[in-house]
Amino acid sequence: METLLPSLFLLALLDSLNPSALVVALWLLSRPQPASRLLPYVAGIVATYLSLGIAMMLGFTALSQRLGQALDHPVALIVQGVLGAALLVYAIFAPSTAHAAPEPKLPATGKRLGFFLLGMAVTAAELVTALPYFAAIALMISDKLGPAQWLPLLLGYNLIFVAPPLLLLGLHAVLGQRSDERFARWRERLRRGAREATLWIFALVGVALMGDAATRWIAAGKDAATPSISTQPGAS
Repeated sequence: METLLPSLFLLALLDSLNPSALVVALWLLSRPQPASRLLPYVAGIVATYLSLGIAMMLGFTALSQRLGQALDHPVALIVQGVLGAALLVYAIFAPSTAHAAPEPKLPATGKRLGFFLLGMAVTAAELVTALPYFAAIALMISDKLGPAQWLPLLLGYNLIFVAPPLLLLGLHAVLGQRSDERFARWRERLRRGAREATLWIFALVGVALMGDAATRWIAAGKDAATPSISTQPGAS
């Protein structure tokens, strides 16, 4: 499990740099009473992401127990490697159509529930970029962790995931209106760079999938090549 922690931390850190979520956070910080808007928004993100993670861990853990060693079968490893290669190729050769994160719309209710639902909606809409999260869940399942082990890891992952908006809120609390112009520049850069950031995520997860498949393939080959040691009775 100790070897799993650095990988989960790096995946969570990569996942936290979601341009669309940060654009919305910076936009909320430019509105009056930002804390009363941003905190429910972050709570909506955590509620959605954590619920999805728990559901996936419970479902895929049960599935992996039924499949047994099928996930380590050479065919399964080839499929995983091909999927990783496809993500990497797409990230490199994706069409150069400009894409920017859209400006969010103010919730109709104007209350905390509206911003909570906004966080849920943004998270659901950006699930296609949640590949680091899916990779982290796959790593925890492959390590055969029990709920008492993977639930704290999942909570920690989500705390890292929402750390940037909270850090921005703290920075806004310290700097006040002096941060407005800087946040506006950051928001515009993130909107323009949303496509590139998404492609980087695709590429990194693709490399991770290929690397994991290759590592498990090599390990399986070594296990198969290792002769079994039989105990022979000694001569009396």
